[in-house]
Amino acid sequence: MSELMQTTYVDETTLKEALAALHGSAGHLLKIWFTFKQMGLKEGSPISVNTSNSTPALKRLFSFGDKANRFFIPFSHTTRYKTMEHDAARSIVQTNAQRWAVSQSVVTCNPTGYLDFESGADSQITIRLGRRYPMGLGFGESGFALADDKRVAVPLVAFAVWYGRQTPIPAEEDPTTFLVNDMLHSLHISDAERQAIFATDSLIVKTGHTPISDESLFGIVEPFVTSKADPDFTIQVDTFQSYTRRIRSIMSDTNKPAWLRSSPEDEVKLLLANGATAILLYGPPRTGKTRLIDAITPRASDSRITIQIHDGWGYDQLIQGLKPDADGNWQWSDGPLKSAIQSGKTTIVLEEINRTVFSEAMGEVFSLIEPTYRGVANSVLLRSNEAFFIPEETVFFLTMNTVDKSTEDIDDALLGRVAAVEFPPRPEDLLSILNTKALDGSVLENLTQLYAAILEQYPLGHGYFAGLPVGASKEAVVLYYKTRVRPVLQSFFGELRSDDLSSLDNIVDNFFAN
Repeated sequence: MSELMQTTYVDETTLKEALAALHGSAGHLLKIWFTFKQMGLKEGSPISVNTSNSTPALKRLFSFGDKANRFFIPFSHTTRYKTMEHDAARSIVQTNAQRWAVSQSVVTCNPTGYLDFESGADSQITIRLGRRYPMGLGFGESGFALADDKRVAVPLVAFAVWYGRQTPIPAEEDPTTFLVNDMLHSLHISDAERQAIFATDSLIVKTGHTPISDESLFGIVEPFVTSKADPDFTIQVDTFQSYTRRIRSIMSDTNKPAWLRSSPEDEVKLLLANGATAILLYGPPRTGKTRLIDAITPRASDSRITIQIHDGWGYDQLIQGLKPDADGNWQWSDGPLKSAIQSGKTTIVLEEINRTVFSEAMGEVFSLIEPTYRGVANSVLLRSNEAFFIPEETVFFLTMNTVDKSTEDIDDALLGRVAAVEFPPRPEDLLSILNTKALDGSVLENLTQLYAAILEQYPLGHGYFAGLPVGASKEAVVLYYKTRVRPVLQSFFGELRSDDLSSLDNIVDNFFAN
């Protein structure tokens, strides 16, 4: 008895409510996509399907205690597609994958625009995510919706309840949170996939201390199979513009290959691990450039110095210059970069290097940034006739603001001497910020869509939302936008693009004020 008290389970009433909510929320072939996900399909991890190997995934997803081992599809909208026979691994999953791989001879659903299928030996088909994935998933018949002007809108909590229909829930866990997280993790669902497939719902999860038996599970499902139940069936209409904004609200530019959408933070860390000693971090303000540097080497570290480049700085300010002493005698005076190197700093951060003509300001030291020209053997003579070199282990982080057009351009000579990593505005990073704010689900979703709309007009750094209060209400979001975000947009748009600003204001009004 004490062991049973340590876990709880979804109760029968909650499961019935979940099944009623799921009915008709997607086209029946979404079952194949879920099967691929259960088998491990994700970025960088293709899967192979044959006539039988998807059976364990089908059982986990769709078994319902049927003695004939049929499978139940809870989101299907007609009795015809409510069940699959026991051989669905061959007759449904492998057969459709083969069609998509070879002939694409399907009347309605054709997911080859975002999933890649490749036939192999022994009836095996390899499936991997396409270049623009998940753009296309979740919209129209080819995206597994019921019709071309419809969207997939599987209720998130309801599906998590179905997925966890017999899953033990730790007593210390919130049942809803646990079931949703367990489902998303087990199916390898990314934030973008979640946005494409699922819809927010408010199902209240009730639990009991015993799991639903196979016999009881069959009894609950059977009325839905035979259409004796009274389902809550609402088709979700959508437009392609609305759909694409939802996807782009949590995922970087889907027109680019996946390798161009990788995390810049990960790229910098990988470069350092591979021995890079000069890295340029470039992008709009508040996209995480300096924050990452601070995480790698804290500002307070004795090994680091940060030098803010000022407008028009030259060699005299940065490296060394002649200055009069107290007696009026001209002496060579070291600039902050030369002093930092000679004092043994191993991490040197040069902020906003495009505020000056950087290569000219560096003078003869410019070539020494390149790893190939480090060490005593590559010493150069400064204008003071002093020999100077940069140690091999010294790491340079250079940052550049790509939005400020009043600054200088960076020349190719610099780009040839450093590894350059772009820090664009990233919806993924905004979502990470917002996930720490304990926001209501609708507030979070609307904020990400507002950000997607902003990025259509202006490359606003996701860090502009870092100051949003924890638990911010709709009213708090409006105030934050008005005082912290809108002034930046207004400065950029000016009088000539006031209509663009008004369009964003209207989105704020619709999402948060009305």
